[in-house]
Amino acid sequence: MIKYVALAITLTLMACSEAPKSSIPTFQVEQKKFNIEIPAFGELEAEHAKFINAPGRRPMMIEWMAQENTLVKKGEVVARFDAEKLTLDSRKEELEMMLLDEDIVSKKAEKTQQQNALESDKVFVSKEYEFVDAFAIDDLRLYSKLEIIETLSNRDYLGAKDEFIEWKQDSIGERIQSSVDVLDIRKKGHEAKFKQHQSALAKLEVIAPFDGMLVYQKNHRGEKPSVGQTVYPGSVIAKLPNLEQMQAKIYVLDKNAIDLKPEQKVEVRLEAYPDKLLMGTVKSVSGFSRSIDRGNPTKYFDVVVTLPKDKMQLKPGSKVLAKIIVQDEVQKVVIPLQAIFSEKGENYVYLKQGSGFVRQTIKTENKNLHFVEVSEGLSSGDVIALSVPEQV
Repeated sequence: MIKYVALAITLTLMACSEAPKSSIPTFQVEQKKFNIEIPAFGELEAEHAKFINAPGRRPMMIEWMAQENTLVKKGEVVARFDAEKLTLDSRKEELEMMLLDEDIVSKKAEKTQQQNALESDKVFVSKEYEFVDAFAIDDLRLYSKLEIIETLSNRDYLGAKDEFIEWKQDSIGERIQSSVDVLDIRKKGHEAKFKQHQSALAKLEVIAPFDGMLVYQKNHRGEKPSVGQTVYPGSVIAKLPNLEQMQAKIYVLDKNAIDLKPEQKVEVRLEAYPDKLLMGTVKSVSGFSRSIDRGNPTKYFDVVVTLPKDKMQLKPGSKVLAKIIVQDEVQKVVIPLQAIFSEKGENYVYLKQGSGFVRQTIKTENKNLHFVEVSEGLSSGDVIALSVPEQV
């Protein structure tokens, strides 16, 4: 009995002497294989392609489109634009020109009418002047001074009236001609618009300039043209790619874009054939990130990847998953990103010492999406906290 009591006391003392286990998650530092691989997604496209642009000089709405990824021959119609609005606008301009023609004819008729009336007045005044001049006698023996003065006044009046009629003829001609010129300028403006509409009506059909596979071009929002959509003149609506040399256009999330630059190796896999691996190299990286989906603020960097020629027929628009190899595998001392804390530009971790943790300054180098290389401050075998300890 005494033996069992002594054993119970011993176990109780041992339990009381055990230190409480820490609830802080930890990580043991050691050398591991470390590489930098950036995931990406995108699609295949031809390295070289001939583009098909929207014709005309004004925005137009697409009425019909040929099926994408089909082979087209030179001269075939690949898209057609809606003619309703163009026809309506053309008729409006034609009506405006007709109304202006009527106004011009009316002004010219008004000019002719007024000039004829003035010409009749001029003839009448000329005859009166000739009559007065023929019978004007300034002999005081025959007429009194008042009669002579009256005769001379009549002659002067008729001469002044004749000059006034001539001035009025010129004035009316200039005034009405100015109105006609203004109407003519307005008419030329409507004629120019009418010709634009007629030219656009003649270009409602988009013709394939040569043989090839038809692929529709995405705009800056990542949208391809569709029936009912309005496109602007000169904008690229489709392309005929050269299928002999393909490349991949992939997108890298901006926060994952670590040290991207040309000539880096890229592993590319087709979503339709995940076992098929294509090794390419980075051809170019966009200078800034952008949104690729309308209404989605997430931004990506555009990366173009050069691909080797492959026996398998690669199709433009095929979806791909890619992995950019920024750094090959090497043995490095690495720790998880979540274990690093910063203050005033200084990186540090919480290093385990005994039963507690102390703040330890470190120097970091390269990092990938999960780990970072530590060049100073830690050694293999050290244990660090993955979160802030309660008592430091």
